[in-house]
Amino acid sequence: KLNHKTVKQWYQRRVRGIGLELVRHFAKERRAGQDIKIISCSRTISPELEELLEDVYHFELEVTRPADVASVAGVAANILEDRGLNVLINSAGILRMGQGVTGCSHEELKEVLDTNLIGVHSMTSAFHPLLKQGAPSAGVFNISAEIGSISGTNIANKTAYRISKAALNMLTKITAAEFRRDKIMALAIHPGWVQTDLGGPKAPLTPEQCVQDLVECIENCGRKDSGKFVKKGLVEIPY
Repeated sequence: KLNHKTVKQWYQRRVRGIGLELVRHFAKERRAGQDIKIISCSRTISPELEELLEDVYHFELEVTRPADVASVAGVAANILEDRGLNVLINSAGILRMGQGVTGCSHEELKEVLDTNLIGVHSMTSAFHPLLKQGAPSAGVFNISAEIGSISGTNIANKTAYRISKAALNMLTKITAAEFRRDKIMALAIHPGWVQTDLGGPKAPLTPEQCVQDLVECIENCGRKDSGKFVKKGLVEIPY
């Protein structure tokens, strides 16, 4: 288990939906007396996030620019001093609707992979030294999607998104294998179908319910779970 929660950090293109609710959750914990530092990164800052800045360090960041990611990691190191980073949550995700090999353009595929996969790689690599400082209570948590399960795919819709999440799951597996030596775990988590800009109003889960499930996964997982693809209750999903 990650018993010593000292720092939470995540990247979201816009801190809304799941990302915003994660910030709210941990800000509430901080106000309740938990000794944690919260760092949030996104392309823009929303009015809802501005209301939380008393408890949150926020940086405007475009994750598809590696130099910007490296710069923010350097600033974060100064904030954290010698505490290190315990929890890195990569929650950025964009969805495009191109369908199948013929219906999904090169531009669409590249755009989605840049954010949903390559951006996560950049963040994880840049923040690895801080995670090492936070080990053994340190982990990388990638927000994936059940739609990225290869064994569960038999239709061609949302092609770029499916491919990006399948690739993200492999990146998570590789991260777990490589970072094992540093006592850092990695987990891919399906958040469920959530009422966000991406999930739409018909989704059964509110952002609050989703974040409660995510936090339970993060707080209850152990070394044996590293490299897995899971959903609520740490139930494993086939890759």
